[in-house]
Amino acid sequence: MRLFVADNPDGHWSELTDGVERAVRVVAADLSQARRARARIRAESDDVAVILDMTVAVADDFRSARGELDSVDGVRYAGTVDGLAGLIADIQTAGVADGVTLIAASPRQDLRAVGLDVLDWLAVRGHERAS
Repeated sequence: MRLFVADNPDGHWSELTDGVERAVRVVAADLSQARRARARIRAESDDVAVILDMTVAVADDFRSARGELDSVDGVRYAGTVDGLAGLIADIQTAGVADGVTLIAASPRQDLRAVGLDVLDWLAVRGHERAS
């Protein structure tokens, strides 16, 4: 599973993993739409990684994080690092995407730290760090 973080609002992103396939970002309304987009893109070229944009608000508990996502469209997550890592693992297992781009719901969110925590969680539970 490849993991990226959006570095700023202008669309620049950086990868926390070390994938080699060309990455194609996808914005989707939900996980079903993301899965269909991945299937379509991979049917055209199987040497690309389809990376789903996901707006995240991570805090110690769900209530603290939820308020940050009230006006956000698309795939989003509010909760803890453990919950986010579990969702990302499920996205990989279900073939929804080959990776995700974490986009901060709040400028106060340290996405790089969240991403590294997610990668540690995945590694401990036996998930690949990169595809």
